Amino acid sequence: MRCAIFLSLLLFCAGEVRAQLKATPPVAADPNASVPAATPPAGNVAPPAVPSRPNGPIQKSLVRITATDVEPDYKAPWNSGGIQRGVGAGFMIEGARIMTNAHVVSNSRYLTVERDGDPNKYPASVLFVANDCDLALIEVASPDSSKNMVPLAFGGIPELESTVSAYGYPIGGQRMSVTTGIVSRIDFQLYTHSSIDQHLAIQISAQINPGNSGGPVMQNGKVVGVAFQGYSGDVAQNVGYMIPTPVIKHFLEDIKDGRYDRYMDLSIGTFNLLNPAHRHALGVGDDDRGVVVSTVASAGVCHG
Repeated sequence: MRCAIFLSLLLFCAGEVRAQLKATPPVAADPNASVPAATPPAGNVAPPAVPSRPNGPIQKSLVRITATDVEPDYKAPWNSGGIQRGVGAGFMIEGARIMTNAHVVSNSRYLTVERDGDPNKYPASVLFVANDCDLALIEVASPDSSKNMVPLAFGGIPELESTVSAYGYPIGGQRMSVTTGIVSRIDFQLYTHSSIDQHLAIQISAQINPGNSGGPVMQNGKVVGVAFQGYSGDVAQNVGYMIPTPVIKHFLEDIKDGRYDRYMDLSIGTFNLLNPAHRHALGVGDDDRGVVVSTVASAGVCHG
């Protein structure tokens, strides 16, 4: 296994564990591994928390995803990487589709889906991957795989200090696991799968371990987020992150035309003009608002 560290951030993606200064994609648990992982916009606020019961519809929606993948070598693309196997979680949504994290299924060559209490392994295929917001949809061809499964509905943004429950298969376990915690922070965070994209993220005290990736975070019987990354125990205890529903709904809205267009990116660098002398030199008035464009990325949408 390999773990990637960005300021000691432990990521959970499918595969091995690697330590370096810059963040790399989160890693889902290897099922044979024994080493453990280590102010929102106004409106659309969920009501007071009521943790979901493990024996509720979640058991009829949650799936265990096993991905066999080959990670490409971008420095030497003619070389094929080693074959790896990782485990993540997913859950059914409307349209008999299964939502999970992009880092669980990225570079996958073969996917299987298992249901709690069902010994069968159903082959699956990837429908959409959004690497910038770490979300993906997969589907299973066999009609038996979705028999008696219940799609989960989405809720809003949970309130601070409200209780949520995270479901998944931590450390590659065969049985569904549930951890409960509170909402600790709602802020924009780096999504470490891409290492460059920042979106709204919710920090929770429920443990997010390898194998939880892609699993639903529930409140009042509805999905309020998708578990996707966290800190190692050596850095911080009980600090996990989930992708909130505004990001999820943006992804689902984007793919309605049959393709994913990703978030808009101006590909520019900016800085605030706070120094009075600098403002005067540029002819900017004291009451003028805005930022200074410092860099424009080559071949970006604003270039030329």
